[in-house]
Amino acid sequence: MLERNQLPLRPVAPGFAVAWVVVISGASVALSLLFACITPFVALAAVSAVILPRRMAVTAVLLAWLANQMVGYLVLGYPQTWDSYAWGLAIGIAAFACLATALGVLRLSTDLTVTMAGAFLAGFVAYEGALFAATAVLPSGEGAFSAAVVANVLLINSLAAIGLICLHAGAAASRALVARQPGTVLS
Repeated sequence: MLERNQLPLRPVAPGFAVAWVVVISGASVALSLLFACITPFVALAAVSAVILPRRMAVTAVLLAWLANQMVGYLVLGYPQTWDSYAWGLAIGIAAFACLATALGVLRLSTDLTVTMAGAFLAGFVAYEGALFAATAVLPSGEGAFSAAVVANVLLINSLAAIGLICLHAGAAASRALVARQPGTVLS
């Protein structure tokens, strides 16, 4: 079985993990401003599941969701209506469903790349499924779950996940390079 500490992207220093919680939260703000209603919570949750210890991943997703809601209501002018608030809550629930699913997939014993891709894809299905289930009680546009919209959401999440993983790999590589310098002390 693949252990979480065997993941190559897992930070070794607690300060590095805390920094990644900040990066995920900051990415949520930036991506919320860029994509508004298509903030890539699947990417944020799946990458958090892969990179961070479980409790910190939960914290990262919570902060990412809160940051998204603050940007939406304070900067982008989301409507102050009951259904808008309910959709915000549904998005939060969907993000945590994604995180829980991704964490579950990481427990599977298979090739690392397959496990990481499976965590992302299973998380995407959980996220979209939770949002689709919310349409049973919340108002939604007819095309909200059309193939074109779902494909666009998948593309945005895929690109965001790749970007976050590349950013993390670069940070991990630079940290390793700094660690190899004689006389360097890392905190």
